[in-house]
Amino acid sequence: MKRLSLAALLLAFSALLTPMLAQNKNVATRVGFVDADALVQAHPDYKKVQDLQAQARKELGPIEEKIKPLEAKIRSGQATAKERQDYENLVKTYQDTVKKWQERQNPVLKPILEDVDKAIAKVAKAQGFSVVMSRQVAAQSGLVVYADDDTDLTEAVKKELKR
Repeated sequence: MKRLSLAALLLAFSALLTPMLAQNKNVATRVGFVDADALVQAHPDYKKVQDLQAQARKELGPIEEKIKPLEAKIRSGQATAKERQDYENLVKTYQDTVKKWQERQNPVLKPILEDVDKAIAKVAKAQGFSVVMSRQVAAQSGLVVYADDDTDLTEAVKKELKR
């Protein structure tokens, strides 16, 4: 009788434990990587961003050329009060100009970034990846020390962007 109750107890215990074990089974998580900069640059509309950047450089270049000699004088301690004031004014102009160009670039860049994100998600799901990280961020942060080349989704995402 004791054996029967012990067997029944073990059977009941295993019946209770089986659903819990099934819920906690380990599912392999595939982690992929992309070169985010390369993907943005591969987007068909990236030329618009490059054009804006070229216009910004044209406007910022002369300001930079005026700042450099004043900065050198200030560092050497030979700048006059007027030169220091000119330097501060030029730096402010430079910062305002950078901000202006960033505000022009952001609306052009936003749909590109959204398209890249959608393409990454589509490729990742199709290839069974549940996590995709930026290769640069993963490397710089030290989160990932090694990743096999077959975890790089960059080329597949580039193909998806061209569709």
